[in-house]
Amino acid sequence: LTHVPAILKPAGRGIHIPFHNIMMDTEASDKEFRPLLHGDGTAPMELNTSLLSNLDGGGGGGRSIEQGEDEDKTHRRRQTPTMVFIVLPMIISIVGLFLAVLFMPNAPTNDGGSSPSHIQSHQHSLDKKLHAVPVTPSLLSVRDRHGLLDVRHNYLYKKLKHAAFRQAEIDSVKILLQSDRNEVEFGDALTLTWDHQDRTNNHRTIVNEEDVLALYCPAEEADPRRFIDAATISQVRATHAHREKNEPTTKNVWTIPSFPILHGEETCQFRLYAHSVVGGAIHEEERDLDNQYALVSVTDPISLTSNRNPTGIHISLTGKASEMFIQFITGDSGEPLVEICKKSDMHSTSSERERTLLHFQEMVEVNWAKLKGESTSYAATDMCNEPANSTDPGYFVSPGHLHTVKATNLEPHTDYVYRVGLGFGQGIQWSENYYEFFSSPPPGSGPPSSNKPAVAFLALADQGCAESNYTRGYGPAAPTVNPAQQVTDLIASMIDNQTIGSIHYIGDLSYADGAAHVWDVWMDMIQPIASRVPVMVGVGNHEYDHSHGGFQPDWGEGSFKSEGGECGVPISKRFAVPDNGNGVFWYSYDQSLVHTAVLSTEHNLTMGSQQHMWLEKDLASVNRTITPWVVVEMHRPLYNPDFFDWLGPMVSEGLQIEIEYLLYTYQVDLVLSGHYHSYFRSCGGLYDYQCSNGGPTFITVGTGGSPLDDDQISLIPNQYTEFYDKTNWGVGKVSVFNSTALHWEFIAVGGNITDDVWLTRDH
Repeated sequence: LTHVPAILKPAGRGIHIPFHNIMMDTEASDKEFRPLLHGDGTAPMELNTSLLSNLDGGGGGGRSIEQGEDEDKTHRRRQTPTMVFIVLPMIISIVGLFLAVLFMPNAPTNDGGSSPSHIQSHQHSLDKKLHAVPVTPSLLSVRDRHGLLDVRHNYLYKKLKHAAFRQAEIDSVKILLQSDRNEVEFGDALTLTWDHQDRTNNHRTIVNEEDVLALYCPAEEADPRRFIDAATISQVRATHAHREKNEPTTKNVWTIPSFPILHGEETCQFRLYAHSVVGGAIHEEERDLDNQYALVSVTDPISLTSNRNPTGIHISLTGKASEMFIQFITGDSGEPLVEICKKSDMHSTSSERERTLLHFQEMVEVNWAKLKGESTSYAATDMCNEPANSTDPGYFVSPGHLHTVKATNLEPHTDYVYRVGLGFGQGIQWSENYYEFFSSPPPGSGPPSSNKPAVAFLALADQGCAESNYTRGYGPAAPTVNPAQQVTDLIASMIDNQTIGSIHYIGDLSYADGAAHVWDVWMDMIQPIASRVPVMVGVGNHEYDHSHGGFQPDWGEGSFKSEGGECGVPISKRFAVPDNGNGVFWYSYDQSLVHTAVLSTEHNLTMGSQQHMWLEKDLASVNRTITPWVVVEMHRPLYNPDFFDWLGPMVSEGLQIEIEYLLYTYQVDLVLSGHYHSYFRSCGGLYDYQCSNGGPTFITVGTGGSPLDDDQISLIPNQYTEFYDKTNWGVGKVSVFNSTALHWEFIAVGGNITDDVWLTRDH
């Protein structure tokens, strides 16, 4: 409660709001724009005089600030009634949160799979209830009777890390642990079974619920604490039963439906440990756990045969219509290769479906272009803090070798077929399938026909991977199919039936949060769509924020810190973007009639910062004759009615102070965001909390699959909300038909269009 903002104190026509020393001054006259003090109390920055010119970018209809003044519009940064509506709900909600924390019971525990309730704070439980995030699954997606276990809070991992291990007496153990396969590829099903006979010398005669099955890679790993994943027999049976859609039984079987992606490993082995309580036979530092584990059985080594097989295949725009980035991942090193040709050059009598799956030998008559690329990778030491830079079980695993090939000299509006491969000493390992994409329309190009858009793209944020689930114990019952997978399936159906030029993921993609294997799970989930349609990504707080350094503005204190610690390394290494900004963090590109600028709200956006100066320069350079529509994408929104904590509105206020005037001055049409797990659309022309005031339309589409915001989240009273929904997952679609008409739709899972609006402007 020490951070609760003070009640507003009117001072003449001015107000001063002590939000971490941010001053908002409205004593200026209607005709005077007065920049605000920064959080550090420094003097106001002068408004850049370059903003005062006619910003048409070479033929557009930009409007200068003087022109805005001539129209007698007041653009003061804040007005007292608006701030009262914001601050009063903050105070009421904070008091309610404080009381709820005081009287909330302990969070439920997880049968040995997650931390005991005394480890979990009441505040953590409350935060999860109001603004849930997906559970981060373990490598083998282990469950208990309550649901999916979170790898970041796995109590069994902690127990095994500090446990004592010994070899069981072979004569007293008659348990045989077996795998039904000695070789597996990524995605293969694998079944484990264990048989037991009576044990002599008063040993237990059955496998106990607290015994442990653990996976080791490589198979010869000597340190029992260096497992890849582990589960108690109780958890194994709950996991198997969930897959088989029945209640847990005492069957000694575990079917893993899809063996995980483990880049760089050649062999693995499962080991069965018997758990036994001991008196004084352990080291003093282990006495508080009072347990030890005896190795009783192991599987034969299991060979992994997929290290040369490409995974995570996806494409992205380079900024030139004649090019395309093609990216993929392998466990082994080698020379990245792509074979590509126009689909019209494929002379085959096969059906349309079969044609893309033909093997190279059946298409020797095709004139394939063979392209070479570059490779990179990253290590745990590249990340900023734990858990991302931890090599403990559940966290860092090798991402493998990340390959990028740039296809050049492409013809616009043309179907291409390609496959990816890895060259090594003995030959080339090609992908099993061929893939298709439709090359990008060049800037300024119109629609191919009168009833089709010039370009269409999809937008979503806050997704998570296919195994992510609701936070345990909170929210509605988990659906039969995971929402992230449902949204991905929805996108796939739209790609099949429509011409989609690109898919925009606006931050919070995989929710790995330091659990590196989740990136592979998420990229495997989106590969069916990302290999066909360019994927353009932006960074969110779950990709970048960390606890050491980074962007920590006074107006967002505490909101820009994360438990993950990835600091943008995985997303920047895994995705290629146009090279005209700062890598994946901020960049821009043109596609048909649209100019899109992608920003990072996790980096410094304040006036005078590198990103702020880049944004101003980028927007000023847009030629509105060629690309009349301008879209800005940023993870955290400038406007949203959700109020799940008091920091949210403060961060929005801070972002408005720093960049809203740029969006207004350069006549940005649409701002797309996420962060809030809901759907929101503002009124048109929103600027300074006023509708029809010359600003953009603001849309939040944080509905990609992450748990939707809880019903207990209150809404900020406002006059700018046109549509709000926190009951549907889905994706937004932008269709640009010409220089004056843009159609926005929100398509919910199931295919229903729940909201749409036409934006029309005389550019």
